[in-house]
Amino acid sequence: MDARGAAAAASAALDIADHDGFWLQIDVDVLDPRFMPAVDSPDPGGLTPEQLIELLSLLAPRALGAAVTIFDPDLDPDGRHAELLSEILVEGLGTLGEARTGAAA
Repeated sequence: MDARGAAAAASAALDIADHDGFWLQIDVDVLDPRFMPAVDSPDPGGLTPEQLIELLSLLAPRALGAAVTIFDPDLDPDGRHAELLSEILVEGLGTLGEARTGAAA
């Protein structure tokens, strides 16, 4: 995501997304390792939790579903990173599929 922010990134994605729905693939290593070091290949320069929440909340309503990958619980012995990830997913995906309600009718 560049300096234009989550809204621009979501808009660009939605412009090319399948209008019959799409699947969100959430690789946890998209988060900067300052916030999420519990991944196998951390890469500096990733998103903040707030940026990911904003991006997901803009994309989720039109999505068919979501998958979450790359989180490594072995690298999170006290569970604090799993807790953060749970918070991100609950907030960011809270409207998953809502814009699709009635779309098949």
